[in-house]
Amino acid sequence: MNATLQIGRSLADSTLRALLAGSIAFGALTACGDPVHDASVAALGGEAPGVPKGEFHRPGQPCTLCHSDQGGAPPFSIAGTVYIYADSLMPIEGVQVKVTDSTGRSFTTTSNCAGNFMVRPQEFTPEAPLWLNMQRDAVVRVMNTAIYREGSCAACHGDPAGPSMVGHVYLIDDPTVEKAPVSQCH
Repeated sequence: MNATLQIGRSLADSTLRALLAGSIAFGALTACGDPVHDASVAALGGEAPGVPKGEFHRPGQPCTLCHSDQGGAPPFSIAGTVYIYADSLMPIEGVQVKVTDSTGRSFTTTSNCAGNFMVRPQEFTPEAPLWLNMQRDAVVRVMNTAIYREGSCAACHGDPAGPSMVGHVYLIDDPTVEKAPVSQCH
């Protein structure tokens, strides 16, 4: 083989390798995900100090943003956080949250020490629209509207309350009439 042909092939091989490496890098960078979703996750900020990832982390945040196929964490059908009062961020555990779907099927889960509750798809995959009610002891709270689109309660029930948010989920509406159960966690 003459030297000119060998240099030409070597140059072509180098160029091909560089193009291949560049296209792999470009594909990896552009296939990272949905930029809107990624920005929403980034806007949540970091974990609270001293609270490991798990059932007690990130109370009051939109759970299914991360707990979905797109988010990468084990998916939830529906999830949220229950607080004692509308004007307090004190969570309440032991609240039974009953989800009823459009087919009439129901599933009940219970809030934990962080006030968090979650329903995994293998437990119950509801058909929208959904209706929720909560109960702890003699206190019952029924959600006035149906859920049509989102499994994260915090998608609508975020703080502070305003034109696009109704405020967090809470159990006790009138503390002069309804008594808050004593927490076993705090």
